[in-house]
Amino acid sequence: MKQTLSVIFLTTFIFAENLLAQSQDITCTFGFTFEISDDKSWGYKEPVIIDITPGSPAEKAGLKLNDIILSVNHNGTYLKSYQTVMSWLNQYPETMTIAVRNFEHTFREITIGKNCRHVNAISEAQLAPVFAFYSLEDIQDRRFLMPVKTTVNEDALFYNYRTFAFSSSDESTMHLDERINAIFIRALAGVGLQYDPIDPDFIIQTYYHYENNPMFKADTPTLGNYQPVWRFDTRSNRMVKIPLYAPSEAVRVDDIAFNLEFGCRFYDRKFIEAGGIMLIWESLVQERLSSHYDLLDYLEMNLPLILKMFPRSGNQSFGTYQVNYQKYNYTGIGYNMNNLKTVVSVDPDSPAARAGILPGDVVISIQGQDFDHTSQSLTEGYRRFIAETMNFRDKNSRYTDTNGYKECMFWDVAQYNAISTAIANNRRYKSAFSYLFNFNQYVDWNTPASIDIIVLRNGNEMSFAVTPQIATSTHILTY
Repeated sequence: MKQTLSVIFLTTFIFAENLLAQSQDITCTFGFTFEISDDKSWGYKEPVIIDITPGSPAEKAGLKLNDIILSVNHNGTYLKSYQTVMSWLNQYPETMTIAVRNFEHTFREITIGKNCRHVNAISEAQLAPVFAFYSLEDIQDRRFLMPVKTTVNEDALFYNYRTFAFSSSDESTMHLDERINAIFIRALAGVGLQYDPIDPDFIIQTYYHYENNPMFKADTPTLGNYQPVWRFDTRSNRMVKIPLYAPSEAVRVDDIAFNLEFGCRFYDRKFIEAGGIMLIWESLVQERLSSHYDLLDYLEMNLPLILKMFPRSGNQSFGTYQVNYQKYNYTGIGYNMNNLKTVVSVDPDSPAARAGILPGDVVISIQGQDFDHTSQSLTEGYRRFIAETMNFRDKNSRYTDTNGYKECMFWDVAQYNAISTAIANNRRYKSAFSYLFNFNQYVDWNTPASIDIIVLRNGNEMSFAVTPQIATSTHILTY
């Protein structure tokens, strides 16, 4: 962690997406990354979107993860190399026209503006992860494993399917099956598939088994000493600790309270003649439970994660998930990364633009936090803040982030007032960018609707009341 903090202002500004330099002052990014697919069931030998920048024009235009790029600026992409596709994306300085295919559209053409900014500008979307420890509840980049095995029929072209339904249920399990089916409907609708019980393209069949372990002992010395298991709850956009054992950890058989198995099979109904059957996709998860975990509660949280393996399964023997979740106050200010007090850009029609803040303004304070800092003083103050406020964190929430830091913890609810008091200690911590999380009580006990920004313009102090937008984004990648 010390190493991460010491280079925080050197590494955070490097883009993970494709970068296109336009001039000495302006750079533009695509807002997404892609790879040439080797998946025979989804975009074989075509570019497929594998990541999208939160809040980028590409995301706002409706580009989605797993979209297959059919053409760039009217040039067909099938069998073209990565370098060729990149050259087409670079063809025009500020826009690109992309045709995509997904579950919703066989062919959809969209024109996307590139994300252009001043070469020295750092956005609030980039600053929020830098200062994540002000609110780990709202800025998370985490990985977790699931014991998910998938089987894929490579002869099935998944993008040809649009609708689904369910196989019939036994009367004894009908009520539970209906609840499970509702989870499928919500999750698959999120990727563009539609529920059609009359004429579906494929049928979903589920099977499950939940049983207690007769060898379980509640008083073993090792019970309770295993690593906690955290998974992402798509309903609340939060990582949640659940009573499972990590699939990568060896566990004594008498410490396993219950065993849970859930599987689903997708059968083609579009291309096979009536009476025929063809399995196109199957998923099976087998879990070891440390205590009782209701099957429906388990599926409400974990089935949407399991379905993230469809249509591109990645590792078919094991599920590795990476979650990037961001929630922060967006004003639209772009700061000079070499001098974080100076505004070098203001997004058009952003809260800051509507309030009257202009490029060239020098920020004196935000919500009472002085901007009399340097990059070094910010880094030192932030490091000191993390170290000296650890006693305000809930040790039961401890987790390891994707950088390998093992002491990540949420704030203790009982300490919210003390935390906000500490953050307000500008002399000691230089907490200039805590305003990114001002909607939380533990950052500002009064949780204001607007924030007061004082700037210096042409030698004159000016005050602006800016009502930020709460920007949120969630990306779940599977490997």
